[in-house]
Amino acid sequence: MHSAPSVSYPVGRCAFQRGCWLGLLLCALVVLGIWSYQKPFNVAMACSGLCTVTAAVLGWASLHRIGTLSWNGQVWCLHGRGDAWEDELGMLQVVLDVQEALLLRWQPASDTLHAQPVWLWLGVEQSPACWQDLRRAVYQRSEMY
Repeated sequence: MHSAPSVSYPVGRCAFQRGCWLGLLLCALVVLGIWSYQKPFNVAMACSGLCTVTAAVLGWASLHRIGTLSWNGQVWCLHGRGDAWEDELGMLQVVLDVQEALLLRWQPASDTLHAQPVWLWLGVEQSPACWQDLRRAVYQRSEMY
């Protein structure tokens, strides 16, 4: 059995992720608009608006996380995520596959039991030439299983 080829792929700015974010934001704004049209302004409406704005800002910030995900044939490594964390080894789990985009759950192989998973969006538009190699590597079964 042959292993998937080594590949490095940029993480962040996925068109599918942007579309999902924009669609959910527009739905929330429409609901808030209809609600404000039907009822007078109240505290619940203000809290909902604040939550929507907060979610929109956090969602926008997540669209700009940039890094590189690398597979060397045996292990995954996440490089340069733009925050203070160092490059780290970890495991991937495919959560959503829509052929043109992948949502992956990155679990750091940390020595602490409380390492938090990171959600990674990968889109074909970032590196079309490497997309199929990435997909082969993501679905590569480890020899341990």
